[in-house]
Amino acid sequence: MQQSRRARLLSQPVRRNLLLLFVPWTLLILLLMALLYERLLDARLEPLLRDQQVSLNEGVGVLNRHLATLRGNLQFLIQQPLLAEVLRNPSADNRHALSQLFVEFARSSMVYDQIRWLDERGAEQVRVDWRNGEPLASDQAQLHNQAQHYYFVETMNLPQGAFYLSRFDLNADMGSVEQPLKPTLRGAEPIFDGEGKRRGILILNYLGQVLLQRLAEVSKSYGNNLTLVDHEGYWILAADEQDAWGFALGKPEATLASRFPDSWRRMQAAHDGVFSDSGGYWAFNKFDPYQGSGQNAATGEYWLLVSHLPLEQIQGLRGQVLWQVLLFVCVMLSLGLLVVLRLGLAEFERDQVRQALEVSSQALLQRNAELRDTVDQLQRTRGALLQAEKLSSLGTLVAGVAHELNTPIGAASMAASTLDKGNQSLQKSLGEGLQRSALERFVQRNDEGLAIILNSLTRMAQLTRAFKQLASDRASTERRCFDLVELVGEVMLLFTPKLKQSNHRVQLELPPSLMLDSYPGPLGQILQNLIDNALIHAFDSGMNGVVTVRVEHDEMRRECVIEVSDNGDGMSEEVLGKIFDPFFTTRRGRGGAGLGLHITHQLAVDILGADLQVRSAPGQGTQFRLRLPLA
Repeated sequence: MQQSRRARLLSQPVRRNLLLLFVPWTLLILLLMALLYERLLDARLEPLLRDQQVSLNEGVGVLNRHLATLRGNLQFLIQQPLLAEVLRNPSADNRHALSQLFVEFARSSMVYDQIRWLDERGAEQVRVDWRNGEPLASDQAQLHNQAQHYYFVETMNLPQGAFYLSRFDLNADMGSVEQPLKPTLRGAEPIFDGEGKRRGILILNYLGQVLLQRLAEVSKSYGNNLTLVDHEGYWILAADEQDAWGFALGKPEATLASRFPDSWRRMQAAHDGVFSDSGGYWAFNKFDPYQGSGQNAATGEYWLLVSHLPLEQIQGLRGQVLWQVLLFVCVMLSLGLLVVLRLGLAEFERDQVRQALEVSSQALLQRNAELRDTVDQLQRTRGALLQAEKLSSLGTLVAGVAHELNTPIGAASMAASTLDKGNQSLQKSLGEGLQRSALERFVQRNDEGLAIILNSLTRMAQLTRAFKQLASDRASTERRCFDLVELVGEVMLLFTPKLKQSNHRVQLELPPSLMLDSYPGPLGQILQNLIDNALIHAFDSGMNGVVTVRVEHDEMRRECVIEVSDNGDGMSEEVLGKIFDPFFTTRRGRGGAGLGLHITHQLAVDILGADLQVRSAPGQGTQFRLRLPLA
């Protein structure tokens, strides 16, 4: 067996097909693999790169909005009439009123750690601090001179209406970084009185965590790849929180410039851009926080919004795509190999059959094999039909069809047996010496037998097609307009043979005609099942039973009622509660499968949208009422 299989796999047709078909197929699949890998990788990278650009655009929008708000708030406070009044008359009451204005403004905005007015000498005149969730005004003893601080000196040198913005850093208390970390951004403008005389500055300490939190939300929405870097390469907002604020926390190595020097140099050479290198995929956009506000812009300081897809993430993505492509290649190569082997083996089999056909007796053996296959197919078809409980209503027809099939099957089997005996006799005569008369008889019987077999097969094929068509019509759920009275008449034709052999009768009470727009196949099966159920289960032996089929038309409700009743034994309450359950039957072991009424209920409710009710009592017969719409 193994040698035969090996010989088939190593046969010339198989080797030829492997060379002519599988090798080109393999080359084609490998080419498709390369193209597919690039396309899939681009498709997986495209949304990530698109998210990079979107996150950058939204990040720039966040920075613009928050800085514009800071500058607008400065302008709002400087233009307050109360500030001008204090400049004109710096009395204690005016100072107190200004401090209360700052308190209310801080409480409403909730984003400023300090709001201060420093006079032209750098002395704090009014200061409001945000402490423990509330703004508090400082008294005179708590005010200090800030003349030596860089932000005071630089702001005092600005012209009227100019805007000063400090470096984004961490707030320091007594020379050390305040804990917990408090990112701070100071915005200030010079103050002038009504005569144009410089009277100090107004400075707001902006709580930068609000801005960084909003940027972090944008980053989280698009893959946690967005960072904010200052002009020296230090992270203000970092993917790893340990890398942030390196210049303030004594971490000179925690910079984008030191971690990715090549990438940093490319970012320095352009205002914005997208590129890839050994560090991954980068998208960046330079942002001017000073917005052309004078001295700060001249220092060359800027912020850098950077979106970074790490090389590890890209490598993981490439690995996933590669595995998908390799799986595709394996499947396609396996299919190609299977097809090539099947073609080669089929060609090998055709060669074997072609050689076998050279023997004259092979034709008879082949016809006998076809006959056996046909008989087996008919038996399988018959078994499948018997197992399909939804077509159990065709049981009365199966016996007739089986009887019709038995005749040609028997004739074909007898003819095949006769031909087989004739073939054995001819082989025996060949050994003893073949006579012409014996050969002529063999040929004549052979022709007659083959004619009988062919006629039988033709008859069986016709019967099989007719039965399959009938089963298909009954099993279909096609909706159409039909006459209910005609449908009842067609169903009754199926019971004609059974009623002739029994003492029971079916009485019809029907209108002349009733048109329905529904499903005739399922409705006919329901009627047949109900009538057949009554004839089988309702009457004891020796009874002359009557089954009544009554049709009523309700014009008001646009529906009809079909009633199938009998004058048989009836059912108890226990049996009545289970008759629609699957596999429940009172004739277990006597041919009852318990699916007839279950299928009837399903057809009525699920397909026809009808209401099927039953009433019965012992000794009072059974009544099934089917209420269904006309359309």
